[in-house]
Amino acid sequence: MILVKVIGGNCTACYDAGMPWIDDPNHPFSGIAEKLKRSDENIVDLHNEIGDFFKQCKYPVLPDINAQEWQDAVDYFKNLVIPKRFSVLSGEVVHHLRSSLDHVAWHFSSAQYRLEHENAIEFPVFKEEPLSSDDIRRFERKIKGIINPSALSLIRDLQPYKRGSDAEDDPIGIVHDMDRFDKHRELTIVHSAAGIAIPRGNSEAARVFTKYSKGELLSLQEISLMGRTIKNNAKVAPLVSFPKFGKGKGQLVIPALIQLHQAIFERVDMFASLV
Repeated sequence: MILVKVIGGNCTACYDAGMPWIDDPNHPFSGIAEKLKRSDENIVDLHNEIGDFFKQCKYPVLPDINAQEWQDAVDYFKNLVIPKRFSVLSGEVVHHLRSSLDHVAWHFSSAQYRLEHENAIEFPVFKEEPLSSDDIRRFERKIKGIINPSALSLIRDLQPYKRGSDAEDDPIGIVHDMDRFDKHRELTIVHSAAGIAIPRGNSEAARVFTKYSKGELLSLQEISLMGRTIKNNAKVAPLVSFPKFGKGKGQLVIPALIQLHQAIFERVDMFASLV
């Protein structure tokens, strides 16, 4: 599998100066802010550790596809064992993101409900609309203590099922599923991906490689462009990816986690405006 990586990206989160709750220790969301900062640090740590791991490998950069070493490199990475630590760090990132949402639900719950139903408070996540009596009860039980009508409305609006056929790709739903899976087993990380590092500004090449990574048919002109790009200015480097990410497969680990982090951060900020 070949996936596109554009040179010059940034792993760390960019926090808007107009979001004071991020650095205000007295803000009600200060604990959530620390969780988000820690998840960001874990992404950076994971990014660096993945890079260091492959630098020590036999092929930190894959040979030219026409070179004699190409097949040897492919076989080498097929049998390469990825450190369990990568899964652990990924799981920690996901857990901080999921618990940030639960802390939002906790904040907006009444003191009395917190006291009487401490273990029932949770940010509900439903990929299918709760229509049965059991599902409705499960949904309502999680938010029963929330008395802020705007917060309740926002929780309902952010449910993955609200996206219809795109519910599987909703970031809240992805975080929920990944965290639930990680509680019982480690997140699965695979390494059957080769990353094409394309210099910024070559948008046409990036578009073609993205199209290719999705399994779409390419024209002869697009195939030719891929060949020229690899030959002239691209390095094919080994990377790690999640085998499943929403509807997609083979999503690169670091961009996937950055995407989830930014999405959860933006949604928490929506609730921060209600405090």
